[in-house]
Amino acid sequence: MFNLLPQQQQHELVREYRVRFATTALLFLAFLGAISLSALIPSLMLSYEKETAVTQNEKALQKEIALVIKDNISSVLADAKEKVSVLQATTTSPYAYELIDTITKGKPAQIALLGVSVKSMVSGHEVSLLGKATTRDALLAFTKKLQTEKMFSEVTVPVSNFAEATDINFSLIIKAK
Repeated sequence: MFNLLPQQQQHELVREYRVRFATTALLFLAFLGAISLSALIPSLMLSYEKETAVTQNEKALQKEIALVIKDNISSVLADAKEKVSVLQATTTSPYAYELIDTITKGKPAQIALLGVSVKSMVSGHEVSLLGKATTRDALLAFTKKLQTEKMFSEVTVPVSNFAEATDINFSLIIKAK
C-alpha cells in the first residue's frame, strides 16, 4: 500500500494516535479507580463504627473493673460462701448407675434390654428403657417388679407394648423419686 503523506505528517499522525490512546486508557483507569474506591466506602464506614463501639465497650469494662476492685472483701467472701453451699448441697435422688443397677438386678431372662437413656431433671431422674421380651407375661412381670421398687415413683408402660404375643419390642419410662 502506498502512503502519499509526507514522512513528517505520518509521524505526527502516529504521535497523535498514541496520545489519544494513552488519554483514553488513563481515563478508563481513572474511572475504574473511582468505582473501586466508591465500593470500599461502606466497609470503611463499618470499620469506623466498630472501632467506636469497641472503644466504648473498653471504657465501660475499665469502669466496671475499677468498681469491682473497690468492693470490699467481705462481699466477695459472702459470694464465695454462697457458691460453695450450692455445690455442697446433697441430693436425695439416686445416681444414674444405681437406677440402672436396680433395673437390671430384677430383670428376668426372658427380657433383653437394648437401650437405656437417663435424663436428669429437677424432680429426679427419668429412665427410658428399650428392649425385647419373649412373652407378654414376662413383660408384665418385669413392669410389676419395677413398680414395686422403692426407688421408682412411676413406671409408664404404653398399651401398644402388649399388642404382640411373642417377641415384643417394648419401651418403658421410669421416673425415680
